[in-house]
Amino acid sequence: MLLPYFGLTLLVLVTDQLLKAIVQAVMEPFQSVPVLKNIFAITYVRNYGAAFGVLPSQTWLLIALSLGVIIFVWVNRPKLRHHSLVFQIGLALALGGALGNLVDRVRLGYVIDFLDFHFWPVFNLADTAIVIGVGLIIIGLYHAENRERNKESAPDQACGPAGKEEL
Repeated sequence: MLLPYFGLTLLVLVTDQLLKAIVQAVMEPFQSVPVLKNIFAITYVRNYGAAFGVLPSQTWLLIALSLGVIIFVWVNRPKLRHHSLVFQIGLALALGGALGNLVDRVRLGYVIDFLDFHFWPVFNLADTAIVIGVGLIIIGLYHAENRERNKESAPDQACGPAGKEEL
């Protein structure tokens, strides 16, 4: 298997692209369909930048950044396999999200956003997977660092409770 959680990456990518295709097929840009009044709607937005409109009209830069991250993960996959379950799941989610938005940018020149909580900028499933994935990666790295720190500060196994060598 390419990565331990490649199936999750593929699930995120396929689901993201399917939902975007449905939105694109049945809605016009900027059309909004209320789901929960004044809270949530499905709104078709073409995002020519990154999250929250950062780097507008920088499609090629965003494609290059996405490809860079994907290539980094691919090249380092043997090292990344040794991380925790939380880290691996986070990596799979973030990778699936990055691929989902990359497909949009290459195919369309923009990313389709459609999840519209009225108190937040419109986003998509790929964005959600990236944010949750990065959060899990950070948690996984934090716990790994704490485990290493605890190993280093623990008294040697050959030592007694006071850290003195037993005879």
